[in-house]
Amino acid sequence: MDKLRGIMWKYPTQLINSLKTSINSTKIASSFKKIKWMKNTRNADIGGGLYDNATTYLNKLCVENIIFDPFNRTKEHNDSAIQKIRDGQCSTATINNVLNVIKEEVNREQVIQQAYNCLMTNGVAYFLIYEGNKNGIGKETSKGWQENRKTDTYIEEIQKYFNSMKRKGNLIIAFKFSK
Repeated sequence: MDKLRGIMWKYPTQLINSLKTSINSTKIASSFKKIKWMKNTRNADIGGGLYDNATTYLNKLCVENIIFDPFNRTKEHNDSAIQKIRDGQCSTATINNVLNVIKEEVNREQVIQQAYNCLMTNGVAYFLIYEGNKNGIGKETSKGWQENRKTDTYIEEIQKYFNSMKRKGNLIIAFKFSK
């Protein structure tokens, strides 16, 4: 049985929430254009924000995008999303500029667990990291929290769940293989 099957998709208790980190732009996160999407698949967009730009983009590519964001979506929306993505129902998961806005390691770990849990065997998670000023000193900002960590410093946290990954700039690509 999958090591995180049935994981609790509880709502995080972050000291500094991520509500104001959702940005509406005609642009989508750069990871969406770097991924070679397969038609008729499902993507879990964990921390996907308030806006549906990525969903619109992926729909044109015949990919169903399900956004789970406890700070920017209603409880009803998130509860519905959980039922569609949990326990291996997705081919891919995108976690764009999410880990870097979470102060507590336990809450970052929960997001990584959710990404792992939603993927089917041979699924792929894409963790896009905004590095801020790269000095490694996290601080509160006008929009919430920023870790200011370099991308490679997140690898150890992700490796707790994903045993295979590669890095392309500020994108960590993590693979879920059968054991």
